[in-house]
Amino acid sequence: MKKLLIAMLIPLTINSYSLTCHALSPAPVKVSQALDVAPQNGFAGVDIANNSGTTGGSKAKKNMIFLVNNKKDLLDAIAINKDQPRIIQISGIIDISENKPYKNFDDQKARSLIKIPSNTTLIGVGDNAGFINGSIMLSKVNNVIIRNLKIEAPIDVEPKFEDGDGWNAEWDGINIISSTYVWVDHVTLTDGNFTDDMYHEKDGWKYVQHDGLLDIKRGSDFITISYCLFENHDKTMLIGHSDKNAEQDEGKLNITLHHNVFSDITQRAPRVRFGKIHLYNNLFKGSVNKSKTVYPYQYSIGLGYKGSVLSENNLFMIDGLKDNCKVAKQFKGSSLQDNNSLFNQSKLKLSSCGFDEHLNWSVPYQYSMDEIKQFSKNYSRLVGAGNL
Repeated sequence: MKKLLIAMLIPLTINSYSLTCHALSPAPVKVSQALDVAPQNGFAGVDIANNSGTTGGSKAKKNMIFLVNNKKDLLDAIAINKDQPRIIQISGIIDISENKPYKNFDDQKARSLIKIPSNTTLIGVGDNAGFINGSIMLSKVNNVIIRNLKIEAPIDVEPKFEDGDGWNAEWDGINIISSTYVWVDHVTLTDGNFTDDMYHEKDGWKYVQHDGLLDIKRGSDFITISYCLFENHDKTMLIGHSDKNAEQDEGKLNITLHHNVFSDITQRAPRVRFGKIHLYNNLFKGSVNKSKTVYPYQYSIGLGYKGSVLSENNLFMIDGLKDNCKVAKQFKGSSLQDNNSLFNQSKLKLSSCGFDEHLNWSVPYQYSMDEIKQFSKNYSRLVGAGNL
């Protein structure tokens, strides 16, 4: 019996981190960028009201730095010492379903949502780290950094039917709700192996099983999305979920998107209600030809109720699209100013498109822009997971 008790106290080492008596143990910093804070070239890095911007888990103590490669250890790293700064390093691809298919809506809701706490840096190790069959959720939290991860859009196993609108899916790759100071950087978000052409019909309607890749809603604020790859998806990014949510959203949803690539994206890149959105140095590439892509292009920027967009130095490379006005679409909103963007290698000209080009706001931070054609040539080694 004595020998057995001694053996139980010896740490079991698995993939460079240890479990002692089945409890999660700290790990060294495997990715030096886990200590980074959000740069000041976007809303996530803005110092307002003595807030130092987004620092995530950069101030984590040694006992709050973890390396995980499975769902159980991930949940343990999230649960320990509430609200203390933490760094959670992800090794490999974690299947949030744990290889047990979701039975129905309630089962998926119970098992698929990974809720990230305040003061956290969630970062991938190497070029193949991330999540499948799950949703990363930030709800009523502050100060979170998400970097260097691959996230495959979750598949809703039980979409809801809405009269006149058909089947609608529920779950997003990343969902940011009522949260502030968030930096999402070098993340790849994609439909992955289950693409929209694999949908079947049910009751005469397309059985839609994907929702958004990254949605930002309900008064979230001071957010930067940078060097991310959004690819092969329909309704990609929704900012502000409802025209009737002014109480939460008005004056909030200050968001920067820079140096991102939207490749074969049908729409919502992004669609905006209420927010002030700064888009600079992004590449939008796709085709309107259904024979060339599963995701034929409709528009990039959706102007919703009281939404406002400052677009600068972006490049819209849309095969088969002749009318440059169609890079943006009006949904009860028209506030769009563009500076020096290109459309299929020519200057983007929106002056005759019916947009309101006179914004009543300016960005509160310093930033510099790259030559957009040069960025478009080199993006494959700059953007997305594995290019940190």
